Formats: sequence, structure tokens, C-alpha cells
Amino acid sequence: MTIVDTIENTLHSLPSRSELTRRSQRIRRLAIMVASIAVVGGAVAGYALFSKEQSSDSSVISQKPPESSVVQQSEYIRNPVVGSLLDDSNMDKNGPEVTDQGITLMVRDVIYDGSEIAIRYSVKSDKELDEYMMDAKLAMDSHDIGKVGYITSDNYDQLQHRYEKLDSDQYEGAINTWKLAYSDYRPESFRLKLEATRIGNQAGNWSLDIPVSKTPDMTIVTSDLKKTTEQGTLEMNRIVLSAVSTQVHYHFEAGSVDWTSWLGVEVTGDNGVQYGSHIANSASSLGVMDLGPVASDAKALIVRAFYDDPRNNMTIETKDLFHTPMMEQPTEDKPLALPLGEGREMYITGIEYLADKTVIHSESTSIRGGYALQDENGKLFPILSFGSNGSIEFKPIPEDAKLTFLTRPTYPRTYIPELELRVDLPQLLVGSPQQ
Repeated sequence: MTIVDTIENTLHSLPSRSELTRRSQRIRRLAIMVASIAVVGGAVAGYALFSKEQSSDSSVISQKPPESSVVQQSEYIRNPVVGSLLDDSNMDKNGPEVTDQGITLMVRDVIYDGSEIAIRYSVKSDKELDEYMMDAKLAMDSHDIGKVGYITSDNYDQLQHRYEKLDSDQYEGAINTWKLAYSDYRPESFRLKLEATRIGNQAGNWSLDIPVSKTPDMTIVTSDLKKTTEQGTLEMNRIVLSAVSTQVHYHFEAGSVDWTSWLGVEVTGDNGVQYGSHIANSASSLGVMDLGPVASDAKALIVRAFYDDPRNNMTIETKDLFHTPMMEQPTEDKPLALPLGEGREMYITGIEYLADKTVIHSESTSIRGGYALQDENGKLFPILSFGSNGSIEFKPIPEDAKLTFLTRPTYPRTYIPELELRVDLPQLLVGSPQQ
């Protein structure tokens, strides 16, 4: 079996692709969208999900953008807490808790917007916690929605999970779903079931059953913006914003196109933040995007159509992949450059070796890129999940492991300037607490 075949098998072992492709057409869009971000021989290697903790200390949004209408307003959107969990407003909240083995697990807050869920929790122990980690499964009523931890398992249905040390005996954490919007079960209310079986090095049983209802704190912006050229039609329907996610509903019809190219729609902020894109080999598969929450300083979202270079979606032989060995630990000041062909590069800017996962941070300058990762014997490391800001989380990797990054030639997108829409977002009143 070639490395390319192995990469493809690794891809299909990820529930984010294998489970979704067996469901509805709506769900298949996520697999295509994820694959569009970065493909290495058929393997997803990156996910441009922008997700940050958000504060609920904000003012009512009042101004309506031109050429659109605000159907519902929110006090809780567009003020992400950038940085430490230890400084966010949830530190003042106390919620349901359970204690076992001298360790207390408390859920400080749960936000559900009908598309995604954000859970903020705290762990307090009567003794020092070494090598923090958590094994936990989560469900909405009787419907499993994913897990964190369980690093020895072959199941990769991982949720986004980040945590920080407050003291030697206390950790603060956040768990986020990132593909729930494409599932078939998203009720108005449900019982959130959280069952943890390990915290740190201590096995135990921490079970919580929490009633959750869909938050009313969302802003729905409707828009009739539409542009048409011989290359197609791009039309906006609505954008739903919350502290948890952003749902973009649009319609795209292809015109006279090169049918060897894949079609796509991309969403960025007017401040340059890239929220994600949706790509497919047919315009009929385009229409909804599930993205992370919008940054607080964004005044508008830019929605634009593009063609993806057909070479990005061709099968590639192992010998044609770029192999880049890691000779030293990369840093932001001295990153590891990964070739993408024709002088283009992406950069590995840091690696975090944690007890329950290894997190690899990267950035691309002129083009989106992705990678696979193998050890000195050519074995690929399995991906656990795609973290915020484009990071990728792998099963734990020894710090002294000899790693080789695999990348493929990647070619730029061709944007259609005539099919670009600017959707102005509601702005806060001058002098409000968020200003």
C-alpha cells in the first residue's frame, strides 16, 4: 500500500468525513468543504475554522447594515475573548458539578445556537494534577456528539478541546463541536450528557445531565444581494451569527465554466480574517456554510466565488509528494517551511506536546496548504481533530520522534471579481461597553 493510499485510508477513518458522506446531501457538503481546505493525496490536512471564546458582557446591537435587515438581534455576539480562558467572563459562573476521587468537574456554561455547542468547564482537585487530560463522551439526549481524550481508541470522533492551568490543582477548559450543524439531530432543547472516565491520571466516574435550550441570543441578517455574470450567479439569503458559530446561507449557479474545475465560495472578514470556504464539483452542492463566530472588529463579511485549480483535486503519486524532514523544533521566529510547488510555501510555527494530544500550528502566506505527517518508518500519524485557527491535533507524538511532513503541489484559486458580495454587519452603538 502506497503512502497516498494510506493517507486516503486515514481520511476515511475520520468521522468528519466517513460518517457525513453516508448522510444527507447537506452533510456531504461538509466533507467537500473540509477537503477543499487542504488535500494531500486525498487526505484532509487542515481545517480553517476560526473559533474563539466569547464574552457575554456586551451591548445591544442597534445599527442595521444597508441592503439587508436584522431579523433578530443579540447581546452576545462578536466579542471574542482572544487569549487565555483564565481571563474570560465565564470564570465568574458556577454551574452543575460532580465530585469523584477527590476531583470536582463543574460545567460553568453551555451555549447552543441550534447549530453548534460550546461548553465551558472547570476541574478542581484535592491534590496536584499531573499531566492534565480528560477522557469524556458527550451526547444530546441519546445521540452521541463526540468525545475528548481516549487516545488509545481507534475512534477519531474528537471534539475541539482546549484547557489551561489555573493552579497545580485546577484547570479551566472549553469543549466545542465543529460539525454538529450538518447532523440530523438539532432540537430546540435537549439534555446534555457528559460522562468523564478519566481526569489527569485519575480514573473515575464524573457524569452530568444538564438541560440545554437554544439560545435566543443570535443575530439574523437577511440580504437580497445578488450578482450575475456569464460565469455564474451568486446570491445571499441570510447570515446567522451567535457566540458559537456563523451560518452562511447563499445560492450559487455556475455559468460558462471550465467543467474540469471545482467551484467554490469563500467567506472572509473585511479585516482580513479567513473564516472558511465551501467547494464542490457541482454548484448544486453549494449553499450552506457552518463557520466559527465572527471577530468583534469585523464590519462586514466578504463572500466571493472562485474556481479551484483542477490539479488540486487530482490523485498524486507518492513520489510526487514533497518530503520535508523536521531537523529541529519549529518556532514562530524560526518556522519549518513546507514546499507547495512553484515557490509557494506554508510554515510550521510550533508544536505542543501534551499528554493527550500533539498540536501542530501552521500558517500559509500566499496560498492555503495542507500536510500529512509520518514517522521514520513511513507510518502516518492519525489526526484527532482540527483545532481553532488552522491548527491540527494528532494523537500524542514523542517529542524526540523523527518527523517528516508530506505536502503536495498546491495551486492558487481563481477568484471571480464580478461575483463578490459584501454583507455589512450590525454595528454597536458608539460608547457601548464593547467599544
